[in-house]
Amino acid sequence: MKFNKLILFAFIALVFSACNQKPAKTEADSNVKYFRSIQFSETPWDTEKGLRSLTAEEAKTINNYKFTTNENGQLVSVEYNRNGVLLDYSSIGAAKVTYTYEGKKQIKHFFNEKNEPAKNGGASVYEYMLDESGMRTALRFLDENNAPVENRNKIHYFEWNKLPDGMLRELRYNLAGESVVMNEFCPFYELRFTYDENGYVTRMANYQADTLYNCTAENCGDIGVSYFLFENSKDGDLLQFSVHNTVGQLSNLYWGWAKRVNVVDANGYAIETTQFDQDNEFLGGKSLPIIKSEYDEHGALVKRISMDKDKNIANNPGDGVAITKYTYDAEGRRTETLKYDKDEVLVVAKG
Repeated sequence: MKFNKLILFAFIALVFSACNQKPAKTEADSNVKYFRSIQFSETPWDTEKGLRSLTAEEAKTINNYKFTTNENGQLVSVEYNRNGVLLDYSSIGAAKVTYTYEGKKQIKHFFNEKNEPAKNGGASVYEYMLDESGMRTALRFLDENNAPVENRNKIHYFEWNKLPDGMLRELRYNLAGESVVMNEFCPFYELRFTYDENGYVTRMANYQADTLYNCTAENCGDIGVSYFLFENSKDGDLLQFSVHNTVGQLSNLYWGWAKRVNVVDANGYAIETTQFDQDNEFLGGKSLPIIKSEYDEHGALVKRISMDKDKNIANNPGDGVAITKYTYDAEGRRTETLKYDKDEVLVVAKG
């Protein structure tokens, strides 16, 4: 009888223990996630978002953005790496960025491939202000001693707010508190951004006094620039970027192009980019319209080829380069960049 009771108690204890065990933490539940690429952005209001997820095992052999969040679900770091080795050719302006939180402040730092503090755009620290919902409402730039500075575009401070129509409004100021433009090539003061239901940016528009505005400054082309349109794939890959004036006509930017169309492969890498002018014709002049890109099995860019409209390999009129090749060490660090003409003769940089 006692033996049977012992068996019964043991069984109950086993059931109780099993019912109260915490399930094993799966990769999907982890605070670490890996992605092949990063979402396209035109404003520092955007928080980094990964595209094309990878498993931890895949991340050992594929270049990736490693996202780490804290127990509150807040982003604390993004690292461009392969198998834990930081790489210095990311799309986030550094090999690694980190975030810390102090009250309503979100503080961002940058690091190079040696995990040493680095600058981005002339600033060492990005200090964001967050509202009650966690949305970014302001940003100021600081140096390594936390003193206020302007970035390379002479901007010290950003302000953002959501408008009743859902658009995000952006304003910028210098250290003197004066309104300043986005940059010398896009001399826009007030910008308004539109995002789709997936959080992908679809439009960036130039406004003045609540009216869509046509920039006619020197770098805004001969018919003015008013807004940019962005077309994204369902996975978030940027497929098309076009520039328009207030009446919707394509308009050339400073570099001579008005539209760029990307072809992406199954992994989301842009393998071909075609540029068009404001007449919707292939870009000409001092530029070539087509760029083809090749990647290795790790997702690292290994070759970039310039082509004419008929897809013949051609020398760039500006520097004579047709082909750029990139080499890497076994861990993914870029070791060499070489430039060649269309006959694969090495082009030596002048000066």
